[in-house]
Amino acid sequence: MVSTGCLTKLLHCRHGQGLYAAVQPCAVDRRPAGAVVRLGPLVTDADAEAVGAWLRAGMPDDGTLPDRLRAAPAPQHVAHLN
Repeated sequence: MVSTGCLTKLLHCRHGQGLYAAVQPCAVDRRPAGAVVRLGPLVTDADAEAVGAWLRAGMPDDGTLPDRLRAAPAPQHVAHLN
């Protein structure tokens, strides 16, 4: 895992409101094996522990990761008002 600023093309971050992450399941040889999952904001130790447990369990799609910890994707297009 690396630390970086907001990946604005991938995440819709709200600065100052916790940490965000983007994770992707991979094969043993580290080739991507699924869709990117956007996480955040992680605000408390409990949030980090929930994400850690979910990652260790293999990123199951069984509701064990609370919806509030799934970050919104970055907007693909912003409509102009003019």
